[in-house]
Amino acid sequence: MVTKENRRFYVYLLIWMAVDFVQAILTNIHSDEAYYAMYGEFLDWGYYDHPPMVALMTFLSSLVGFGNLSVRLLTVLMHGGTLLFVWKTVSDKDFTISDVNRFFIIASSLVMFVLYGFVTTPDAPILFFTAMFFFLYKRYLEKKSLAVALLIGVSIACMLYSKYMAVLVVSFVLVSNLKLLKDWRLWLAVILAAALFVPHALWQVNNDFPSLRYHLVLRNDSFSWKYPLEFIPNQLLIFNPVCFFLVLYFCWKSRRCEDRFLRACMFVFVGFVIFFWIMTIKGHSEPHWTIVASIPAIIVLFWQTRDEKWTRRLNYLVLPFSAIIVVGRICLCADVASESTGFKDCKQEMTEVRELSAGKPVVFYSSFQLPSLYRYYTGAEGMALSSIYNRYTQYDILQRDKELQGKEVFAVSAYHFSSMQQIGDYELFYAEFSNFQGTNRVDIEVKDTKIENDSVLMDITLTNNYDIPFDFNHPGLPVMIGAMYMDVNDLKREYSQISNDLQIQPHQTVPLQIKFKLMRDIPFVICLANKVNISPNSKVMEL
Repeated sequence: MVTKENRRFYVYLLIWMAVDFVQAILTNIHSDEAYYAMYGEFLDWGYYDHPPMVALMTFLSSLVGFGNLSVRLLTVLMHGGTLLFVWKTVSDKDFTISDVNRFFIIASSLVMFVLYGFVTTPDAPILFFTAMFFFLYKRYLEKKSLAVALLIGVSIACMLYSKYMAVLVVSFVLVSNLKLLKDWRLWLAVILAAALFVPHALWQVNNDFPSLRYHLVLRNDSFSWKYPLEFIPNQLLIFNPVCFFLVLYFCWKSRRCEDRFLRACMFVFVGFVIFFWIMTIKGHSEPHWTIVASIPAIIVLFWQTRDEKWTRRLNYLVLPFSAIIVVGRICLCADVASESTGFKDCKQEMTEVRELSAGKPVVFYSSFQLPSLYRYYTGAEGMALSSIYNRYTQYDILQRDKELQGKEVFAVSAYHFSSMQQIGDYELFYAEFSNFQGTNRVDIEVKDTKIENDSVLMDITLTNNYDIPFDFNHPGLPVMIGAMYMDVNDLKREYSQISNDLQIQPHQTVPLQIKFKLMRDIPFVICLANKVNISPNSKVMEL
């Protein structure tokens, strides 16, 4: 029998999803979403920045969706599933209409939780699979079952395929209930999750662990007090001040509770906050890295505010934030402040690039967002060439630019070089090359280093990974070699004088000796430079 309480929940859920559908259609695509849409064009078991779940989402959305829904359709559907899983976790047979109202009031006041209902990033699937994990874990605590344990294993694997921080969810749940270590069924669940994750692990091995090196090493920064000091204010924006402090209050108040599921929720929420606050010693912690904690936050808030007094307080305290979020959503639909939030409409801009290129392949310097937006808005091939001013991306794994050596190319950059012209009124510049020569796919390895007075003498090897000769005295794009010192506040180039007639045959490795000015205790990378790009070609080193 369908009760009026159940009807109320499903009516609210359908309204929520309908609003997300409209929002997904009317809100401009974010540059990061266009990047993940590119993932979906090249399905694989892994990507430079993230595991492959978001790529699968954009791929499936593109098969049945239209317009912006070709990127966001599955996100909207999964967010509805997230709400359903959380509701099935917190509700019981005695729930009331007041409980249904309170559930949606809490959920609608969590800023980033609402945002990931219509914006496609890896956070959308990990919210869904984390909600599934908590739903299954609660059922397992109520009645141990091998079938439920194996489903937990599947949910863990899906979380890992969404974002690596799934490891933290499982770890904090385990710490909250160490008796799980004696449960053979859950050991089978872990083995199943590990087995399902093998294809991605093999991809990491075959590609020299790009994701792990990026997240654990390359994102590190020197310590600054602003990082830990800005962390809590950022978290207040991610959740909202009332919910954030209320959850912490209830976690402290119920710290000695015997309910193993509630303990798991509290451990995950507090664990995420503390973990990423500690991580600020290594640099900036992105505010949304704690978004997974919104699932246990909703559960804790819902259960701890069931009495009439707290329900009334919650309505007064939280509803204003829900209203603010509604205003923000309307602004996104109306294209207000879209440039500052990353939701700028770039269709006209990219269409003009397409027209100017006249069918030539388009290469974008120092940006992975621009070629992704170009691909999204025009459907044409757009490639990225990384430089010392930006990080490596999935484009460096694809390396489709290797096919352009020696061909006609239309090059675009957000930076103005003397050889480039401005595109209309936009802050984009372009140049055309009849015989293009990129520098990114030449690998440099340092064999020996000597210090002579104020200079560094290095024996290096250069490997040409292109299919045509690489010419340092190229007629259109001659190349220089040198060190780029990455000072804290600046980049300093020190070039080395080499023979201009150096030419490296396809897939050949040649030795070379270079000399440049010494700057001690400053990390540097050996670069190849032409008049429009400076590419990092060696590993980062320090003398």
